[in-house]
Amino acid sequence: MMLKHYRKEFRRPPNPSAKHLRCVAYLDENISDVLPYLNTVLRGHQYITDPPSLTLKFNGKLITIYSKEIAINIVKDTVEADKILEWFKKEINDTWKRRNQITPSFSVAQKPGIINILKLLPKTNCKECGKPTCMVFALLVTEGKKGPEDCPQLDVRNKIKLQEYLEQF
Repeated sequence: MMLKHYRKEFRRPPNPSAKHLRCVAYLDENISDVLPYLNTVLRGHQYITDPPSLTLKFNGKLITIYSKEIAINIVKDTVEADKILEWFKKEINDTWKRRNQITPSFSVAQKPGIINILKLLPKTNCKECGKPTCMVFALLVTEGKKGPEDCPQLDVRNKIKLQEYLEQF
C-alpha cells in the first residue's frame, strides 16, 4: 500500500461571499512514483515532472496531486472532501498495486479540438442547450461538461460522428 494516512486542512477562498471550501490533504507518504501511472489511468490534464504533480478534473473540480499533498479547489463541505480523498486514496493504492500492468505516461492527454466539435454542430445558436452560442457549447464539450446528447438540434449522423470523435479522448 502506497498511501496509508493523510491529514486534511480546509481554507475559505479569498472571496468573502464564497460558500465553498478549499481542501488540502497532507500525505504521510511520498507518492511521486505513482503519478505517471495515475496519469495513464486517470488521464490527467497537466503532468509536470519537476516537481512531480498531476492536475485533473474530477466531478467538475480541479484537483492537483503532488508528492506529499492533494489539493482540491472547491468542495462544499468536509463530507464531500472525505469522499473525494478516500476515492483518490483507493485509486492511488490500486494503481500502485497494478503498476506492472500499466504503461506510465509522462505527457498530458490531448483535449478534443473546439473547431472539430463546432464543425459537427448545427451552428444555429438556438440556445436550446441552455448556452448562448454553439461556440460556447463546443467549449463545454472540450471540457467534458456537455456531450452530443445535450444538443437538441444535432442530427443523428453528426451525433454519432461527435461521439466517435470524443471517444478517442
